[in-house]
Amino acid sequence: MGYLAAYGVVILLIIGIYSFGYAAKQTSLLTVVMLETFFGLLLILPLLLFINKIGFAQIFTLPTQQNWLWLGAAALMGFVLGNYFSLMHIRESGEKLNSLLSPAITALTIVLSYFFLNDKLAAHQWAGILLALITIVFFLLKQSNIHLQNQNFKGIYSGVATIICISFTIICTIKGVGDLPFLLAIWLRLFVAFILLLPPFIFSYKNKNLLPKNYLFYTVVFIGVLAQTIGAAYLWLYSSFHISVSVFQIILATLPLFMYAIDVYIFKKSKPSLYFLICAFVAAAGITLAML
Repeated sequence: MGYLAAYGVVILLIIGIYSFGYAAKQTSLLTVVMLETFFGLLLILPLLLFINKIGFAQIFTLPTQQNWLWLGAAALMGFVLGNYFSLMHIRESGEKLNSLLSPAITALTIVLSYFFLNDKLAAHQWAGILLALITIVFFLLKQSNIHLQNQNFKGIYSGVATIICISFTIICTIKGVGDLPFLLAIWLRLFVAFILLLPPFIFSYKNKNLLPKNYLFYTVVFIGVLAQTIGAAYLWLYSSFHISVSVFQIILATLPLFMYAIDVYIFKKSKPSLYFLICAFVAAAGITLAML
């Protein structure tokens, strides 16, 4: 089941990337992130109350101070900053290129685990990490030549910011889950993110109407929340505790390859790129080496 869950994470992430990619092109990024947290809170709450049998008061009293601290930090770095920059990167660079950030996120997470989780890394693991990170950074720099011609730097710095924020989110989540049920940990991250996002959203909404009057938009966001915000997040936690972390991260490193096939041959949104494939394979090889 752990291996199926790991591949489930990849599939659900693909659905989420395309869903939120569409939504990000219809309205402001803040609106999309706010709706994601709001829908996520509403959908998970009944599961906590009726399946996990957790009372409403227990939702807030069961977590310890350490749970709140680390999951709150994960909410800030992930659902607020990480999701915002990831949506910006999708809007500027496309879904296929956004998926290529995944191996870099894994590589940086391994580095952070060395400092925050006291993980030990051998020389060949450091070599694999550097290979993955250098490959992705080199690819982003190559893309910067195109952006420089258009005087558009958002695709570059949003990609780097996404890698940093999501990597820290993973570390904070690992330290914050503890003995909490997985769904409760996800809900707490969403709750803190909602509180943080509410003031800027209200301020922005007073100045202009940000909510689209398009039913397709809300349907797509709803699908994205089910797939990525809830489904992928839950299966990610499940896989982390039921199979080898190294195998799980290697499976996640295949995400850009799946995205490439879907983007080029199914949706036909982009042209075939040998350079992209080479970078994806080299980055995946680096992750594999880092996990040996």
